[in-house]
Amino acid sequence: MKEFVYLNGKTTPAEKACVSVFDRGLTYGDGLYETMKALDGKPLFLKEHLKRLLHGARELHMDSRLLKPFVDEIKAGAIETLLRKNRLEEGETYLKLMVTRGADRASHLPTKAVLPTTVIVTKKIDTASLSRLRERGASAVTVADISPALPGVKSLNYLASVLARMEANKAGAFEALFTKDGLVTEGSSSNVFAVKDGQVITPPLAAGPSGGVLPGVIRGEVKRLAAGNKIPFSESPLSISALETADEAFLTNSIMEAVPLIKIGKKKIGNGRPGPVTRLFQRLLRPFDTGL
Repeated sequence: MKEFVYLNGKTTPAEKACVSVFDRGLTYGDGLYETMKALDGKPLFLKEHLKRLLHGARELHMDSRLLKPFVDEIKAGAIETLLRKNRLEEGETYLKLMVTRGADRASHLPTKAVLPTTVIVTKKIDTASLSRLRERGASAVTVADISPALPGVKSLNYLASVLARMEANKAGAFEALFTKDGLVTEGSSSNVFAVKDGQVITPPLAAGPSGGVLPGVIRGEVKRLAAGNKIPFSESPLSISALETADEAFLTNSIMEAVPLIKIGKKKIGNGRPGPVTRLFQRLLRPFDTGL
């Protein structure tokens, strides 16, 4: 079946979708992206993802007026149209939105008013593999010599996460956790949570893009659900030792929702099995799934 992508306002066959070799997303990693899930043809947490995208654009000093047509088309149903075109109206689908500053022959300092490049791609989610991961839990390794350049922004500068995930794969682990000065910040593609004596703890955000952790959409939802269900919740520095000695832990992102973190390196977290607080958040985050 032919695959289609959204590129600069048009639904285009994937094999014909091309961007300029001068695009700043290619030459400098100068851009942003969002990954999200669609359920039965409808994107989940769309408002939150667009809010983070526009926040990231401001942090990168992109002209938000130039992004308005892209945002308006998404609000008008561009994602749903693409899902129908790719026959992905049923089940769970991976969505990726990408925005670059655009094609520009300037050097480091961009030319003003360059038109941005806008992209949406889709693919079917392997729900069976994800279900097994949620049920059994995942392992992780820590990496101290690699760190994202702008952790507070979901930018196209993703090489740190690529290298970290390669380290995890080499060790036979699912995820890699960035660490700095003995503190855990976040995973290569996830936010991390520890549970100790019933309290959920996650590393804090920062005021600017160069510090803290990514403000994950599901991270925000966990915080909201904790408040709504009277679960003690703290945004506090999380040491490696505190995570290793937690009663339980879990990872979140928009595709996998909540996955139990059961081991770091060779050390089990808690009893090495998914814990009750993790299971509670899995149910709260996936009310349409009766398998947990």
